[in-house]
Amino acid sequence: MQLFLQSAYLSSALSMIYIALLYRSHPLRRLPLVPILTTFAVGMLAVVPVLVIDRWIPGLKPDGLVGAVLVAPLIEESVKLSLFAITVGRLGYPSLIEPLDYAVHFGILGVGFAIYEDFWYIFGNTYPSWIAGDSSHFIEVFRFMAYARSFPDHVLFDAIAGFFIGWGMCRSVKGRGGWFAGAFLTAAGTHSLFNLVASSRGTPLLWTIAVAYIGLFTALRRRALEDSPFVALVALIDGERSPWEFGISPVEVLFAEGFSWPGKMNRSTLSFYPVTLSLIILFPVLVSGIYLLHRLLSMGIGS
Repeated sequence: MQLFLQSAYLSSALSMIYIALLYRSHPLRRLPLVPILTTFAVGMLAVVPVLVIDRWIPGLKPDGLVGAVLVAPLIEESVKLSLFAITVGRLGYPSLIEPLDYAVHFGILGVGFAIYEDFWYIFGNTYPSWIAGDSSHFIEVFRFMAYARSFPDHVLFDAIAGFFIGWGMCRSVKGRGGWFAGAFLTAAGTHSLFNLVASSRGTPLLWTIAVAYIGLFTALRRRALEDSPFVALVALIDGERSPWEFGISPVEVLFAEGFSWPGKMNRSTLSFYPVTLSLIILFPVLVSGIYLLHRLLSMGIGS
């Protein structure tokens, strides 16, 4: 139990930081907390259909480089995008108003998915030496796995793809399928490239890829903010004349949950504490449930 809890909370520590950064990535708005937690839970539960596909369709995901670089990204991103599409339909306004909202939510869904994946790698690889009582080998493996799983992966794959989903949802309905296809190709492509670099064990190159993805997210965020209705509303109230070309009225934007009075940045650090507390309570319950399901599926296949 001690190793289980250590692995669980270690896998969540950096993920909490990634969630905090995503949550605060909008300069004028703090997204509603309940939808954030809902998206996080959906991300963790997305592990379940991936496990089912992996266990009940033998040979679909081969071992080795082909499975890690080609098959796994396609399966995982298909499941995550499908569940996010359903989640988007449930959340709607006022949780999702602009492309940046979609990027934050899809990124947090990716964090939820990655937390269990990180836990499984840490726990699964350290358990043999823990049972054997080989403390020196256990510490070595535990430190290596903690470092290896610290790279921001799913959070970046999905946050970047989230912008394309957001642009598709916030623009014309006619071209929405193309935007979703672009989002899937972006998520699967960045995922595949990351796995390819990770499999080569080239740490400097892996950090280079991670930094490049962060730079891409930052560039897309800047582009999304240029067309943000919140930024446009601040300019409108400040007296700058600009046409209002959004599918939502200025009044709805003004009273959207989490939006500060125009021109005043919401920098309160207290806003993230409820999210952290809720995730600390929610996390072990979800991890334990999915871990139990994982074991049951493994036993079912092995019998």
